[in-house]
Amino acid sequence: MIAAMKAGEQTRVLTLRGILAEITRVEKEVPHEATEAEIVQIIKRERARREEAIDYARKANRNDLIEQNQREVAILEQYLPAAIGADQINTAIAEAMSAGAAQIGPLMKALRDKFGAGLDGKLASELVKQALSAKQ
Repeated sequence: MIAAMKAGEQTRVLTLRGILAEITRVEKEVPHEATEAEIVQIIKRERARREEAIDYARKANRNDLIEQNQREVAILEQYLPAAIGADQINTAIAEAMSAGAAQIGPLMKALRDKFGAGLDGKLASELVKQALSAKQ
């Protein structure tokens, strides 16, 4: 954040301040230092909020808000771990299904256990649904 302040990158500074405030809030709620997984979840949640704001801005025809939120999403994505690819998720789904999992819940749990915070829940959910429908 200090580097962004020195460079005069206002959007980055505001975005990072928001993330740090959210981390501080979580740490005060549960009296312990936030873990890396919790921080990743916070950043993902903030990214989702920005993406939702982009949808609303598009409906309202507000190009200025669309651009601002897109810049913030790009900044937040720099702080997220590399996403797990669809091929890796499909392989893990096939492994879990061969081990006996045949419903969405157990399959998603197996994926979360295997990949942790790097798992894109939306993508994983879509791939699990596709695999289950193909099995039937």
